[in-house]
Amino acid sequence: MFKKLSFAFLLVMFLSQLTVSTAFAADEPAGGCAPGFTLEMAMDHDGHHHRHVGTDADKNGDGYICMKPATPSGKIHVHVDNSVP
Repeated sequence: MFKKLSFAFLLVMFLSQLTVSTAFAADEPAGGCAPGFTLEMAMDHDGHHHRHVGTDADKNGDGYICMKPATPSGKIHVHVDNSVP
């Protein structure tokens, strides 16, 4: 019983270390942006006065997305994840 409980505890500790290390890995972007896009910090976009085309999701979890204005005023812009090597 003690061995099973110890193994379960060690397994949980090991797996929690993997998730913590990836969650706080937002110091450097994982990739770049395609030409015409700018690298921006990913954030919660609720309450803003502009529209997004594409995804607001930071799919690779690095804390960055790429943005490109779709209109001259910049009120509509495209978001994609930064995945260009």
